[in-house]
Amino acid sequence: MARNISKESLEQKIAKIEKAISKNREQYDRLTAELEELHKKQKAIQSEELLKAIEGSSKSYEEILEFIQGKEKR
Repeated sequence: MARNISKESLEQKIAKIEKAISKNREQYDRLTAELEELHKKQKAIQSEELLKAIEGSSKSYEEILEFIQGKEKR
């Protein structure tokens, strides 16, 4: 059997849950933006490492590009 609950009590519970959802959504948005920024920084570091590796390689630009694209000569 359903428990009788007052209209005011029900509205308070609804408001409380809506507020909690809103806070969680804000936290989710904040964390998502932070994660995106960290991914950008990670990609920049990886790009820099790759560039340094290419510069230090004895292979030509064309040879490296062919290797990366899977077109290496056999």
